[in-house]
Amino acid sequence: MAGLFIQRQAEAISTYCDIAVIYVHPEQDCPNKYEVEFSEENEVRVLRVYYRVTEKGFTFIRNLLKLYRFYRANFKALKSIRQFDPDVVHVHVLTRMAIIGFRISRSWKKPFIISEHWSRYYFKNNTYKGITRQVITRFVVRKADAIIVVSGMLQKSMLYWKLWNDNYFIVPNVVETEKFIPPSIKETRSKKRIIHVSCFEDKSKNISGFLRAVKSLSNRRNDFECLVVGNGPDYKQLMEYRKTLEIPETTVVFTGLKTGKSLVEAYQSSDFLVLSSHYETFGTVVVEGMSCGLPVVATQTGIVPEIITADNGLMVPPDDEEALTNGMDLMLDKLGTYDKQKIRATVLNRFSEEIVADSLYNIYQRIVS
Repeated sequence: MAGLFIQRQAEAISTYCDIAVIYVHPEQDCPNKYEVEFSEENEVRVLRVYYRVTEKGFTFIRNLLKLYRFYRANFKALKSIRQFDPDVVHVHVLTRMAIIGFRISRSWKKPFIISEHWSRYYFKNNTYKGITRQVITRFVVRKADAIIVVSGMLQKSMLYWKLWNDNYFIVPNVVETEKFIPPSIKETRSKKRIIHVSCFEDKSKNISGFLRAVKSLSNRRNDFECLVVGNGPDYKQLMEYRKTLEIPETTVVFTGLKTGKSLVEAYQSSDFLVLSSHYETFGTVVVEGMSCGLPVVATQTGIVPEIITADNGLMVPPDDEEALTNGMDLMLDKLGTYDKQKIRATVLNRFSEEIVADSLYNIYQRIVS
């Protein structure tokens, strides 16, 4: 899953451009200090470099060695593809990769762009700390030829931290709208179905808050059931939490991770989607659900304020579980008023692979010229 959204962007732009990707990743089980893998995936050349990390020794020494090997791995990779002569250097996720992008830009005399996907600039995340990190981040952001973000909310948060650049662009994540489609035939069930899709990281996704809201809703009515789809670090803990709330297994079903066709079928079998996150930089599941024709109840985070209207869903404030409960309650009563095709049309022409690729290519053209 790491880097999935970046991978989809690279594959999308490959229809316009010749792409080479360098991906560097730490690995405790790396048999040597560095391991290199080269592959061609969906017409994108990918060079993966793994570097060994260890949990032994003093923390300061371990971190210093890890940082050294990270940069060494990147420059080994760059040296191995030096025959590839790019017009643009495009780095993803601040801050370490942007330092490399800046050095390449100066050494190769090429423009460089930074794409940011990370939520660390939000106060609720509370991980954008350290004066050294902040000074370096401001420097490389200012030196970049353009900054690409996935939502207006992320741009606003970055500007709050004085991450200034004259060329900010909003380019969303790619959503495979040709795969996420409404069902041709809707199955008949005795209960309405709510779907929640998550990576099970409770700090940001607030699945525990969603479960409490479901518990409150079950005290009002019993004409619904929930599918909770996904996997992640807090999966087992949240399954146990459902039990402590005494929510029946028939009311909330944990399905585990679903991908591809099985994920599409999970959306298609549901009546509406709920996003309960404290914060999001984007919110891909919202677009996937809407592409399948589902109305959405979502907290006002990420891309949500830019796409949710009275015709396709309801917005509620983050961290307001009563509002989330009321939103789900209202949605259960309003389901018959929504048009699936109109909901799908909301996202069809904004997040497809072709639209994202066209946006990126136009930015590249502008920067190069």
